[in-house]
Amino acid sequence: MSFFWVYLFSYLFEKDSILEKAENVGFFYKNTEISEVTVCKPEKNAVCVQHNGKIYLAKKSGNLEITAEIVKDSIHLTVSPDPAYISYFLYIQSGCNVHKIQITKREIILEEKAANITRLQITGTGVGGPEILWSRKFKEEKLPPFSNNFDTSLKSLRKSCKKSNISIDKRLEEAAQKSLEKVQSEGLKHYSSKDGGIRHTGVHKKILGENLFTAKNEAEAWKMLVSSPSHLYNLINPQFRHYFYAIKKEKDETSGAIVFSD
Repeated sequence: MSFFWVYLFSYLFEKDSILEKAENVGFFYKNTEISEVTVCKPEKNAVCVQHNGKIYLAKKSGNLEITAEIVKDSIHLTVSPDPAYISYFLYIQSGCNVHKIQITKREIILEEKAANITRLQITGTGVGGPEILWSRKFKEEKLPPFSNNFDTSLKSLRKSCKKSNISIDKRLEEAAQKSLEKVQSEGLKHYSSKDGGIRHTGVHKKILGENLFTAKNEAEAWKMLVSSPSHLYNLINPQFRHYFYAIKKEKDETSGAIVFSD
């Protein structure tokens, strides 16, 4: 593995941990620029975070602005979009259930009571496909455990959430392998101008989905996926009955691609 990729994987791990700490102090943006500083001065749409004995400044990038307020047990969202993204989606997680809705207006009042909501997440569709832009946890959640391997963990998750069975489908292998190669060469992009996306891999399915990840190991990857509503949405989606899992394990890092279909 080249020095560049060693650095990139290390940065991804650190970024995830830094943003988790930032969220704990009220900073919910995920499209951020993170820099190590000796002295951190708070800025607008930014936060100072200490991690592993170092100080970091996490600052929102782009023009997207999101606010969320609880008013009489209802959550009111205000979204000021960034023209860099062609569409936005809101994921509403309530325990084992995740609802996905397209954001078409700036002011949103959620019908579900705030007390029932575990986490909200907003993604934007850019040139590289969907990106997580904002995520906020509203109550503590017990994450589904990792059980030795991904297949066992996924089936156990769907059973506990009372979702339909899912099975490995070798017909999705080529698509998953191509997605994994893209992760290794281009990072966590679902779409590239050169190769397109999973719809361009020759898979003839009505419904397709994809989760990509980089992590220290498979267990950490599982934790990242199930704590993200947009990824959990695919893992427990009852419309998905088949999947294939491509993974590349190296000494200190693991990358993977999961392709789902009907």
